[in-house]
Amino acid sequence: MLLFLCASFVYPQASTEQSKEEKAKKRELKRDAALNLWRLKKSIEEEGFYAARVALNIWRSTAIDAGTFDQAKYDELKKQMYEKSVKKSLQCFEYYLEETNFHDAFMCLQTWKIHSQEIGIFDQDKYEALRDKLKDARAQEAEAEKKQSDDKER
Repeated sequence: MLLFLCASFVYPQASTEQSKEEKAKKRELKRDAALNLWRLKKSIEEEGFYAARVALNIWRSTAIDAGTFDQAKYDELKKQMYEKSVKKSLQCFEYYLEETNFHDAFMCLQTWKIHSQEIGIFDQDKYEALRDKLKDARAQEAEAEKKQSDDKER
């Protein structure tokens, strides 16, 4: 009987200590999730797509571990990230088109297409118009090069 009495006094202390450790761990997980959310927002503002994508995945993982994950917030941040990428991809397309770097312009166009499809804002008519613009620029460049080589032969 004395053994059971001693055990009952020891057991509540062990469970209290464990719950304090659990609380401390939970608090640390929530702090990490909040810090990673801040890093994600900063990454979306200041960095490129792939850095933001990594930050999004890190935040998602830590928020799930902390029990604070919000799917609506995740979807909104993902949408912001993709919208920025779509905008930058169009700028990239126009820049490389001006520089007559048609391969890179095509890559920017494909990035625009894929990322706009991902968030449901893809416009097939706009894509075809941009693709035709690239095709025309290639044809004009080829024609200019041919004319230049003909002039050199004379």
